[in-house]
Amino acid sequence: MIVRKQVVLLLSALVLSFWQAHSCGASIEFVDLFKGGLDAEDMGNLDDALGRYSEALKLNPQSARTWAKRGEVYLRKGDPQSAIKDLAQAVKLDLAYGAAFTRLGFAYNALNEYDKAIGALDLAVKLEPTSSEAFNTRGFAFNGKNDYDRAVKDFDKAILLNSKDARYYNNRGFALNGKHEYPKAVEDFDRAIEMDPDNAMYHNNRGVAYLRQKNFDKAVEDFDKTLKIESKFSSGYHNRGMAYSGKGRHDKAIEEFSKVIEMNPSSPVLYKDRGTAYLKLGEYELALKDFEKAIELDKKFAPGYAALGLLRVLAPEPPIHNPVQGLRLAEKAVTLTNGASPDMLENLAEVQHALNHTDDALRTLQNALAMDPSNKDYQELLKKWTGVDAPPVPLTRPEKRYLFPNPW
Repeated sequence: MIVRKQVVLLLSALVLSFWQAHSCGASIEFVDLFKGGLDAEDMGNLDDALGRYSEALKLNPQSARTWAKRGEVYLRKGDPQSAIKDLAQAVKLDLAYGAAFTRLGFAYNALNEYDKAIGALDLAVKLEPTSSEAFNTRGFAFNGKNDYDRAVKDFDKAILLNSKDARYYNNRGFALNGKHEYPKAVEDFDRAIEMDPDNAMYHNNRGVAYLRQKNFDKAVEDFDKTLKIESKFSSGYHNRGMAYSGKGRHDKAIEEFSKVIEMNPSSPVLYKDRGTAYLKLGEYELALKDFEKAIELDKKFAPGYAALGLLRVLAPEPPIHNPVQGLRLAEKAVTLTNGASPDMLENLAEVQHALNHTDDALRTLQNALAMDPSNKDYQELLKKWTGVDAPPVPLTRPEKRYLFPNPW
């Protein structure tokens, strides 16, 4: 009996010794794999890093940091959906992992899922209230929702925490553009460019601020610089085309839009903008072709219907000239946006005015101004039609009578 007990104790000791040795070996292997993943990331060998983190997770699936690191690699590889799965697992394992919540918000931003991003980032800033990146990433999400006031507040906080990151100034400049505060936006882009002069995006964004101020020469200079830095920056060509159009060089604008269409042949926006340039040159058939192409690419593309409606009214002769259809198309554009787009209302006002529906045109334009009271284009148009400056206080929100039934 005593011998049997001794044998059992000896076997138990051997099993425990084997388990400890195996556990120690696995632990060492896990650490080596994790460090190897970090080194591969630093070298830019993302596939290697992904493989090492995956092997490490087989050995220790409870490592929140490893899930987070693999999620970051997926982000760098342009796979935000896989990143979200890994980062969600990381924060599930460690609810206090603020940096992982920040990266999770970043991944949701990449998919334009801004509400989910904000949910993750609210937790990130609570867990790490001194993380400039958490505030910056949440500000980016607010930019995506066009909530520029809250975006600016977050970028202010990010800059207060870290004033040496050019991205924060660029992102705040974007939000200020959204608020129509263009001189302030230019100041932020100036700062971003001063810190990172070879970033094409920063020059492009400053060009947009100049474009919206109708400083077309400055805008063209910035878009030239953008394309000098990055020749395949498609937005640079598009925006330079808009600047040329602002200068009255619609022929040059068409050249720019055509370049971008070659790069992005499925974009309805590009066909609409090139069609508008053709319209301004009196090339009505070419304009018609582009507007119809824009609508073919996206049957719910309100600006395409708006532009086609204006063409139907302004073209001098049938069959393109069709005032009844032009008005219906402009109304359809408003309906597609649920009456919430001041640009579509402004377009409808132009169509109504061209048809001598003066009272309707003024009401529609005033409703557009009520939605966007700082829009100088609307203000100038109202003054052109009435000889009176736009009132400083918004009038009324669009009434339901401007929500037209779909005539098709």
